[in-house]
Amino acid sequence: MSWQAGQTATDTTGFEVVGGYLFTLPEARGSDMDLADSARFPTAELKHYRDVVTDEFETITTRSFVPRTARVEVEADGTSSLYLGHFDVTALKGVDGPSGAEDMTGWTVDPSGFVKAPFELREGDRYTVTFRYGFGQVPEDVKRAGLLRLRSVLTAERSGIPDRATAFVAAEGGNFTLATAGRNGWETGIPEVDAVLKRYQFSIFYDVFGVAR
Repeated sequence: MSWQAGQTATDTTGFEVVGGYLFTLPEARGSDMDLADSARFPTAELKHYRDVVTDEFETITTRSFVPRTARVEVEADGTSSLYLGHFDVTALKGVDGPSGAEDMTGWTVDPSGFVKAPFELREGDRYTVTFRYGFGQVPEDVKRAGLLRLRSVLTAERSGIPDRATAFVAAEGGNFTLATAGRNGWETGIPEVDAVLKRYQFSIFYDVFGVAR
């Protein structure tokens, strides 16, 4: 369970429960011969950096590749809609309003994270919404990208190339330009990973409304 607080279109506070993993620890161990060495890479370290990679992928794409259950408190703006601040919402589990638990008849939610009430919600009233969001199953290309990113984070020292380098000259000759995180559109600096994440980036204008960005 992870606690979070933040601000989206409306003020929200709450908690969420993560219902899965980007990849399993055996998959991580089997993805690289070095990672199979539990003395060099203890299980606690693998778990930590799996969480780091999972959070990084969600930050880059604004989507969760694992199923999550969340509860947030949202302030109504005088319309019949509440914005939850998450994409890929799959189910509405419950709504508590100023008078207690709401009858869920007529309440709906869409993947873009908007909850629609069957009546207008008074501006300033606060509602606590419990819902599920995220992918039900991690896509295979995202899992492969996650394993690749994990290996790059844990074994970066093997390359001998400084973290801030943007190019290098190989000993056998030849100049090489590096795909560096934060430069020229690269997010992680790993082309195979960034290409996958780019395909999953959620555009509310295109994915929800069906128009170009």
